[in-house]
Amino acid sequence: MAIPIEMPKLSDTMEEGVLSAWLIDEGEEVSAGDVLAQVETDKATMDLEAFDEGVLLKKVIEEGDAVPIGQLIAVIGEAGEDISDLVDGQEGGDGAAEAPEDEASATEASATEADDEPAPDEAAPAETAPEPAPEADAVETPAGDGQLRDRTPEPVPAGTDAEGQRIKASPLARRIAQEHGVELARVEGSGPEGRIVRRDVEARIEERERAPEPTPEPTPEPTAEPSVEAPSYSMPGEEVSYETEDISQMRKTIARRLAESKYSSPHFYLTVDIDVEQAVALREDLNELAEEQDRAKISFNDLITKACALSLRSHPFVNASYLPDEGEIRKYNRIHIGVAVAIDEGLITPVVRDADRKGLAQIAEETRELAERARSRDLEPEEFEGATFTTSNLGMFGVEEFTAIINPPNSAILAIGEIRDTPVVEDGEVVPGKRMKVTLSCDHRVVDGAIGARFLDSVRSYLEEPMNLLL
Repeated sequence: MAIPIEMPKLSDTMEEGVLSAWLIDEGEEVSAGDVLAQVETDKATMDLEAFDEGVLLKKVIEEGDAVPIGQLIAVIGEAGEDISDLVDGQEGGDGAAEAPEDEASATEASATEADDEPAPDEAAPAETAPEPAPEADAVETPAGDGQLRDRTPEPVPAGTDAEGQRIKASPLARRIAQEHGVELARVEGSGPEGRIVRRDVEARIEERERAPEPTPEPTPEPTAEPSVEAPSYSMPGEEVSYETEDISQMRKTIARRLAESKYSSPHFYLTVDIDVEQAVALREDLNELAEEQDRAKISFNDLITKACALSLRSHPFVNASYLPDEGEIRKYNRIHIGVAVAIDEGLITPVVRDADRKGLAQIAEETRELAERARSRDLEPEEFEGATFTTSNLGMFGVEEFTAIINPPNSAILAIGEIRDTPVVEDGEVVPGKRMKVTLSCDHRVVDGAIGARFLDSVRSYLEEPMNLLL
C-alpha cells in the first residue's frame, strides 16, 4: 500500500517548510532512516527521513517549493503501484488544478499539461479566445492565420513559450519571476524534465543585472493585487533604484512571533548600571588558566548567563510563562537560558540547558559550539527550543543601551550593553571605572516592577562580586 510523505512539523514555530534539495530520485529504493530530502524551516535546514521501506514513486513538489505543514510532498510504495488517488491535484504544491470548461478542453489541457488554467474551447476561433486574467501565467494566443495579435512587451513571467508550449516551473519560481519581471520563456530549467526552479530564476536575475537587456518601452510592473507604493528617495526625474529580497522562513517567523509578543504582552523596562571592574579582572584570570589548560576561553556573556541562571533560582516569576489558554502562569523548575545569536537570515536563540547547574567553563564551551552550529543552520530542534529566559548582547557592536522584545513564551529578556571605561566617584574622589548597562524587558502580566527590580539587583550583585559565580 502506497505511503504518503507529508511536510512534517520540524520546530515548535514552523508553519510551512521549503524543500531545499531532494536526495533520492524517483524509482530508487528507500529504507527506514534514509534521508529523502533537506527541508528549510524557520530555524534551520533539516533532514527529512523515511520511516518506511519501499520505492520513491513520486516527488509531488519540486526543489524550492514552500508548502504548509501536512501537505503531501512525496509517495513511497511498491514499484508500479497506482498512486493516482494520492497525487491527483497535488503536484507542484498549488493544490488541485482548475477544472477544464468541457470534455474537449479537458483533453486539450491534458495533452499540453496546462494544469494551471482552463483550456480554450476547441469550437471557438483562436482570435475570439477569451483573454487570460491579469494574474494568469499565460500570455498572447497565436491567431488562426499564424500571426500574433496585440503583442505587447510583458515584464511578467509567461506561462507558455513562443510555440505555445506549457512552461514547467515551480510555484516559488513563478512568484520570484513575477516579482522581478523575468520571462520564464527565457529561463533554462535545471529541475527534473527541465522544470524551472528557484535557483534558475535567481541565476537569470543575476545575469540580467550584469548585462541588462534593452526593452522597447519600459512598462510599469504589474501587481496581482493593490499594494502600498514604496516611497521614492530620488530627485525628481531621477530613476528609482532598489533591490528586493525574498522573505525567508526564519524572517517570516521572527516577524510574526515578535509582533505578537510586542502587541499582546504589556512590556515595561528596567535598566541598571553595573560596576563590572571585578568581573573583568576575574575573566582575565580565568582565561589565563584556560589558555594553559587548552580550554575554551570565557566571554563576558558567559558570566552574565551564569549570573542570570543563579538569579532565576530566587525569582521564579521571571523564569515563567503566561498561558492564557490554559488559564495559568507556569513557573519552571529548570532554568534554560536562550542566548540570542545573529545570523544572515535573522536571529536564533540556542539554549544552554540547566545553566544554573553548570560551571563557567562548561557554559563557555557549550555556548560557542551552539553559536557556531546556529550560524551554519545545523541545530537540532531540541537545541533551540524550550528556553525559559533569554539574553541578547549588542555590547560587542558598541551599543551602550537598548531594549529587547520578549521571546515568547518567556516572561522576560535581558538586553546587554557594552562595557564602558568611565569616571566614577569612590570615597569622594573621581577614579576610572568600568560600567555596563543592562535592561530587563518584562511581561507585566507575570513580572511586576518590584519582582523585576529584585531580579536585576541579584544579577548586579553576582557581577559586582563575581567570585560568587564560582561557588
